[in-house]
Amino acid sequence: MQSERFIFCDIDGTLLYAKGSGRPAFAAAFFDAFGIEIQMDHINFAGATDIGVLEQLACENEVVLTPQHAAVFFERLPVYLEENMTRWPPLVFPGVGTFLERVSKHWKLGLVSGNMRKTAYLKLKHGGIREYFTDIGGFGDDDGDRNKMAALALQRAGNPEGSFLLGDTPSDIEAARVNGMVSVAVCNGQFTRAALEAERPDMIVDSFEDADHLFQALEV
Repeated sequence: MQSERFIFCDIDGTLLYAKGSGRPAFAAAFFDAFGIEIQMDHINFAGATDIGVLEQLACENEVVLTPQHAAVFFERLPVYLEENMTRWPPLVFPGVGTFLERVSKHWKLGLVSGNMRKTAYLKLKHGGIREYFTDIGGFGDDDGDRNKMAALALQRAGNPEGSFLLGDTPSDIEAARVNGMVSVAVCNGQFTRAALEAERPDMIVDSFEDADHLFQALEV
């Protein structure tokens, strides 16, 4: 019996752009957890994880991040993000819907995302692409290390061989390499094609509208 095949995807900068919903949600959740108003403009979310950003903010504001603080933060973050995305839905990149519809007939789709699990699926829901994805993945409230998140995703999927990992940052390429996955760099995010090529991904995609070589590699 042939085992199920998995494609794991990053979300922000790969599949969609959340149009500024995340920063105000982070700030509001941080205030609920610590009672401190913060600025988020300097935070770079590209390749980051929610745990990592929360730890950075706690350090910058000289507060101790206890499990209780983290619990409040991760409870409130999805609430604020849902409110923001209801008003400002994410922008799904061109060709993503067609790509997901096509590959989901032959592959299982999972996530390796710096978002916490709840906010990851909220973004997919508000982007209209939740239906294509399983509940399997590695998330930003699992671990602050993207390599370990990818390892968790594989473990939860039953350690399938020949998995692909699609992402828009050098961190995604490294996570794929470390965990024996085929790395596909997607040029939808902050990093240029040249910067991604320098990381030596197995494949690079300028746009999901120009992805014939990826379809060929996936045999779909």
